[in-house]
Amino acid sequence: MDKEIQDFLQQVRESGRAAYWQGTPESARARPTLMQALFGPAPQVARTEELAFRSADGTRVGARLYVPPSETLSEPGSLIVYFHGGGWVVGSVEGYHPFNADLARRTGCAVLAVDYRLAPEHPFPLPLQDAVAALEFAAANACAWLGGEPEALIAFGDSAGAALATMAAREHNASGCRRVDLQVLVYPICDVRFDTGSYETYQQGFLLTRRDMQWFWDLYCPDRRVREAGQCAPMQQDRLAGSPNALIVTAECDPLRDEGEAYAARLREHGVPAELIRGDGLVHGFLSMVHWSPSAGNVYAQIVERIKRAATRGSAASA
Repeated sequence: MDKEIQDFLQQVRESGRAAYWQGTPESARARPTLMQALFGPAPQVARTEELAFRSADGTRVGARLYVPPSETLSEPGSLIVYFHGGGWVVGSVEGYHPFNADLARRTGCAVLAVDYRLAPEHPFPLPLQDAVAALEFAAANACAWLGGEPEALIAFGDSAGAALATMAAREHNASGCRRVDLQVLVYPICDVRFDTGSYETYQQGFLLTRRDMQWFWDLYCPDRRVREAGQCAPMQQDRLAGSPNALIVTAECDPLRDEGEAYAARLREHGVPAELIRGDGLVHGFLSMVHWSPSAGNVYAQIVERIKRAATRGSAASA
């Protein structure tokens, strides 16, 4: 583990910072997320645009489009649809603004960041419906935004956003619309259980705790019968064939590590190419640390390289 991460974990322990499960959704939203506290200022992009689309129930959902500078823009252009993390309870497009600007600049892809609705006010399946509608919106408008047919359409999410990205991408690809070519899932939430080896080893002391995850699930999908019925987690899906090729990135010191790696294996069992990268010594939320943790920066560079490969003409299908 990088010294920078060790020092940060020690500061968190000494600060007396309350865990998510010890508070309310309101108190959790009132404090800065890791992304807001650690990532740093947003780099310059060519432009941003505030957009909106309608979800399945007619609700208006916001989104922000990031167009990279001309010197980094991929040709003929690719589009990333980004779903932020935060346990389906916290997080926002504004909170991820520096990261999404950086992602657009580094990859040369336009980025559509989605402000999906949050639990508990909007529990499952509403955030997932928003994610599906976001991909439909992106597929329908990518040509106008990019000035031509996108070379690649990429669904990217971290943590809870990764769960939305993969489930929405599978549903979208089954609809007959312009397909998602690649899904990028960083420390994804993939299961409703809390009994894996990584949950036992890293249940507390590494930022995200087991009790935090139980709290998030209780707010996102409070009906245990729905969870047990297999409707709300990626690992519970029966048919994964037709899902986009996947890049799955886990963190070694993360309760969610084992379920993310199990999901990569399950995708392969269903014939879906799935590359797995494990960030050794990293913790949940490391995308917020890429500017000061060398290990986090190295894994982020690998993610960017895989996306740029998919955004290059003719490579999306084999990324």
